[in-house]
Amino acid sequence: MPFIVLVFSTALFFFYLQAICEKALRREFSHPYLQDIIKAIQLEFPRLRAGLAESASMEYSETRLALKCDFMALEYLLKSSDRARRHLSRPEKLLMLYFRFLLFSMPLRHALKLHERESVLKLTTLLQYFANLTGERLSVSSLHSALPGYQF
Repeated sequence: MPFIVLVFSTALFFFYLQAICEKALRREFSHPYLQDIIKAIQLEFPRLRAGLAESASMEYSETRLALKCDFMALEYLLKSSDRARRHLSRPEKLLMLYFRFLLFSMPLRHALKLHERESVLKLTTLLQYFANLTGERLSVSSLHSALPGYQF
């Protein structure tokens, strides 16, 4: 009986975590910053997403490495882009934790051939959100530096 309760509680926890993350991902940005960020730091995830849309074969190790590198670059930019805040908000931390969990579970999904494409699509959606968020923060911080006396 305790094992059943543990399994059910864990499943419920991950269900709520996914629901909270999907709610945070529905946020609309005032300007689509994605293309600017992709051009500026040459992210790989749009190529992966396009390859998945065309049903092209997916090389597991290259895909995982590209997603991890893109995440590390965006995470660094998010943490260092807005010096006034000095930390990430709770939803942002939760989304980063969710990304890490999906990336961590990717080898298991690959070994079991269990919804690999859907997992990669979720990871690219998270990276798209982080890229838009980074672009928004960088544009706001550049406005703060250009107009120091103006209240935003």
